[in-house]
Amino acid sequence: MRIFLTTVMFAALLTACGQASAPPAPQLPGAAASEFVLSCTSFAALTPDALAQRFGAENVVTQTLPGAEGETYEATVVFPNDVTRRLVLVWNEARTAPASVGIENAGTQWRGAEGYTIGTPIGEIERINVMPFKLWGFGWDYGGWVSDWSAGVLSQNPICNTRIRFTPRGEPNTNAMGDREFSSNEPAIRAADPIVSEFGLTIGAPSQQ
Repeated sequence: MRIFLTTVMFAALLTACGQASAPPAPQLPGAAASEFVLSCTSFAALTPDALAQRFGAENVVTQTLPGAEGETYEATVVFPNDVTRRLVLVWNEARTAPASVGIENAGTQWRGAEGYTIGTPIGEIERINVMPFKLWGFGWDYGGWVSDWSAGVLSQNPICNTRIRFTPRGEPNTNAMGDREFSSNEPAIRAADPIVSEFGLTIGAPSQQ
């Protein structure tokens, strides 16, 4: 699991896959917030050429980014200098479609298909999922990432896996930290007042989340 997360995590990766064709691309200058929706419908079959056409080739660059545990990974970054529109993609091995796509900047205009964004409280994500879920304890490289949606709504997409990471707004105690899983409704987790700090999608056959 750690090897997989290292290659695709960054902020990385979320949400529902519809059956309609991809929606219109976000308008580049002054686009409405409703256009910045990170959905499986929009991204699962996106190619590098289509990405450049959608956002403008001048707004798409390749960068080497820091990953977990001191590793790095190559990614395509859209709007690299604009935190409100920045988007990070990692391609599959054949570079025919994204393996993951993610958002990690406060102030972003991007939202998940269910309406959450950076700063959404953990209780709201639990409500969207319709049940508690599991996440890794805080304070390490994979800290705060959801590890299992516990068969909730956010695990039901057959093509894309929703990825969300939480960061405490409060001070987490030692009971909510470390390399082990916690339930989202545990008192130690809720006392830390976690909010979404990264979100995205991993694309492909879903893991057991």
